[in-house]
This record gives sequence, structure tokens and C-alpha cells, in this order.
Amino acid sequence: MFGDIKDILKVASIYMATVIGAGFASGQEIMQFFSFYYEGGFYGIILAGILFALIGYIVLVKVYSERIRNYEEFLFPTVGWVIGWIMEIVVTLFMGSVLCIMVAGAGNIISNAISIPYRYATLIAVILCMIAFLTDIKGIVTLSSFVTPILVLGILGAGFYVIVNRDIGIFSLASDFDSVTNNWFVSSLLYVSYNSISGVVVMCSLLPYLKSRKIAAAGGIFGGLMLSFIAIVLNILLYLFYPEIISDELPILSIIGRHNSILGELYKILLLLAMFISAITSGYGFIERIGNKVKVSRKILIPVICGFIVPISNVGFSELISSVYPLFGYMGMFMLFMILLQGLNMLVSRLFGRGAPASLKGAFKNRNQ
Repeated sequence: MFGDIKDILKVASIYMATVIGAGFASGQEIMQFFSFYYEGGFYGIILAGILFALIGYIVLVKVYSERIRNYEEFLFPTVGWVIGWIMEIVVTLFMGSVLCIMVAGAGNIISNAISIPYRYATLIAVILCMIAFLTDIKGIVTLSSFVTPILVLGILGAGFYVIVNRDIGIFSLASDFDSVTNNWFVSSLLYVSYNSISGVVVMCSLLPYLKSRKIAAAGGIFGGLMLSFIAIVLNILLYLFYPEIISDELPILSIIGRHNSILGELYKILLLLAMFISAITSGYGFIERIGNKVKVSRKILIPVICGFIVPISNVGFSELISSVYPLFGYMGMFMLFMILLQGLNMLVSRLFGRGAPASLKGAFKNRNQ
């Protein structure tokens, strides 16, 4: 019994780690995709949590049941070869985009910490990432499994501390700030959609941790619901401290730092580490995919890629999130739809078994070819 709980928590933690990146922990994603919709933001977070739980359940149970070992084994039977190759390109581009966004965020922290111009700070962040890529320090991927739980505890601990010790008289948002869409429902779908691009990639590698169907199902559901709970805590914080943090690149860090300087410094270190881990892990995936297509030495390819990152990252952390993530949200919407369709297929098979109506079985089979 205890072993099952431990395995469920491990699976849920890995799933949560794909979403709780630096954009999430900094509050910038929550602010842009949820907070600007007033109370609708909370509805959006609840919807996102339900969808994350459904996606986690569907993908992980499918991985366990069909003994799926990698992303390709899940992707191509689900969406077909043509859409599958398109999604492969989308995944590659998304990894490159995450690398740029995390470098931008790290540059912002470095710039504020040592008081240098932002463009030089992003250059320092790129150089550090390039050193990691060239020296092949893959141990940092393992480090992410330790950082993410600490980051979760840091978010919840600091969040509750500030909420309890703060006057909650201010509880409104401005209507003059641009949001990613015109309503919370579409924004929530986009948020789940682009996060599912990387989430599915990671979940498809979790077969060694899925010792039973119960662990797969519970891990996915618990991970999704916990993401919603943490996002609600962050959203409350953002509401409480409006309008002071509306223009901050790293709003949660600003809130914690203004309320308690020691907590702020600790959270800054943790957030910076999370950004570098996200940058390097996504960068490894991006470089590996490009390297498989282009026959160029890694010692040449890596500096070239890092050279392109510098001007893109200088656009700014919040600007990149507001423009890049919604774009990939729309791109990943088809994958989100197909995963939910797979879940409906699983439900039909479970309810009817071998006696499922032929018309239903045929419809699902045709869609998955």
C-alpha cells in the first residue's frame, strides 16, 4: 500500500514538473492566461486542472496498457503519420522556444541581481547554457527531479505565508491590460494545449515507473489536480497584490521579495535554478532533434543555435510568453482533442467491452488511423 502511494507521488511529481516550469513559478503564465479574467480566471484554472487530470489519466493508462516506451509510439498511432510528423516539428520548435523564454527569464533575474543591462545578462545566461551543452552535463536533468518538489513546496509555503500575513482588501484587476484571448475558456484550453506538448513527451517515457494500472491512473489524476491547486494559490497572490505587480516580469518573485526579503532571495535562487534546468533540458531536446536532421558537428551546431537565441531572448520574458505560448497552444489543440477522443474511446471500450456497438468502434478506429 505504502509502495503504491510512493509510486503514485513519483509519477505525479514528474508529470507536474513538465508544467511547473519557471514561467509557472514566476507567476507570469498564470497572470497572462488566468488572472486578467477576474473571477473567470479561477474558473479557467479549475477547467485546466480537470483537463490536466484527464490527459494524465488517459496518456499514462495508455502508456501502461500498450507498453509504450517513447513519444513516437504514442503519437503516430494517435494522430496518424502526416499529423504525427507535423507534431514532431511542433515539438521541436516548442523546445527551442522554451529555451529562448527561459534564457530571457534567467537574464531578467541576473540583470536585477548584479545590476547590469538586460542584454548582457541574457548573454551570460546563453553562455552558461552553451557550456552545459558542449560539456554534455546531462546530470542536470536528474537535478530537476529534486528541484521541482522543492519549488512546489516553496510556492505553496511562500504563498500561504504571504496570504495569511497580508490584508486582502484589494481583490480586483484592471481591465486595460491586454490578455492572450478574449475569454477565460479559450485561454484555459490554450494553456493546457501548449503544456500538453511537452507533458505527453515526458509521460510517454514513464513506463518503468508504472507498475500497475492504478498507479498510472492515480498518478495522472493527482498530478493534474495538484497543478490546479497550486495555480489557484498563485492566482490569489496575484489578485492580492494588484496593481503593484501588473508590469513586473517576475510578479511572484516581486511579491515575495517585497513582503520578506530573505524569502525573496531564497525564491530567486530557486527560480533561477528552475529556469536553467528548463533551458538546458529543453535545449538538449532541441539540439538533439536538429542534430539528427542536419549532419553538422555538435561543436559547430551548438554555438550557432546559441547565437540565434541571444536576439530572440532580448525580446523579454513576458513578451515571449504572451506571444509564443498562445501560438503553440493553437498548434497543440488538435493533439489535445485527439487525446480526449482517446479517453472517450477507452470509456466506450470499458463500458461495452467486446460488445461495443460496431458503429462506435469503427468511428474511433477510423479517427486513429
